[in-house]
Amino acid sequence: MTVEERRRRRFSESFRKEQVRLIESGQRKLSEVSQLFEVKPESVKKWIARYGTKELPGQVIIQTQAEVNRIKELEKQATHYKEVIGEQQLELLYLRECLALAQERLGEDFEKKIKRRW
Repeated sequence: MTVEERRRRRFSESFRKEQVRLIESGQRKLSEVSQLFEVKPESVKKWIARYGTKELPGQVIIQTQAEVNRIKELEKQATHYKEVIGEQQLELLYLRECLALAQERLGEDFEKKIKRRW
């Protein structure tokens, strides 16, 4: 079947409901329906979401202990970096306030005055 033929096809509501019933009863798998009728698995999942009585199970991710440890380490690093960024942001705000105060006390030309001293 060509791509163009697949695009023009439409499945009736009763057909989609029947396929969903077969999947939910365990007589067919989602992948079987997808392959048999040349339909994207995402489309079949939409049928199940719309016409099904059961919720689709979520994706199960199986990880090794090394992967779990690496994720935990990366989370710790992310937390540390967030703290560092927060501290730097506070310091930046403080320095801006100091700069504004210096500008207020020394006048608009204070940057020229400071540069002469350095």
